[in-house]
Amino acid sequence: MILIVDDDLTLLKMAGEILNGIYSVSLVKSGYEAIELLRTDYVPDIILLDIDMPEMNGFETLKALQNMEDCRGIPVVFLTGMHQAESELEGLSCGAVDYITKPFVKEILLARLKVHIENGKRLRQLSAMAQNRQELRIDEEKFKQISDGLSDTEKKILRLIVLGYTNQEIGETLHYSYNYVKKVVGTIYEKKYVRKRSELKKMFL
Repeated sequence: MILIVDDDLTLLKMAGEILNGIYSVSLVKSGYEAIELLRTDYVPDIILLDIDMPEMNGFETLKALQNMEDCRGIPVVFLTGMHQAESELEGLSCGAVDYITKPFVKEILLARLKVHIENGKRLRQLSAMAQNRQELRIDEEKFKQISDGLSDTEKKILRLIVLGYTNQEIGETLHYSYNYVKKVVGTIYEKKYVRKRSELKKMFL
């Protein structure tokens, strides 16, 4: 899944047309809209972020995302018309994984996105493996209490959520479709009266 953040509607439309059919794409017109979307349970594989936007520019948006616990592992690529070396240096120094200038070449954009998405997944898998090694430290009595009232499938998915898996990674691990996992996760939230992953994880602290 790719989130594109840009106030240029023409660019949004063009990028959406290039990426749709290859990836699931979400489009928003400002940093504020991106933050509001990411405060829900939406977790993209990568974010394409413009810099020159009104009210909240790309640098400010990236810093805000880095302060959101659920967004820190999402790779961010600046996709911008700003060609100055100073802007590129600032963007990479802020924590972006790449800096691509407009106009871009379709094939190069797709190739670079593929690399960053795969690297992001690899890093999340390594993180999940590290958490898996600590799985025995989970308070099983607490897990039993919190998971009370859930089905066996919901309990399996809950455990993976606590271990830091995304919906897509849960689907790959348990061999479920992404939409099915998303539906089950929503049911877990309803049963446990939470709105997102971070609230659910805090129940186990």
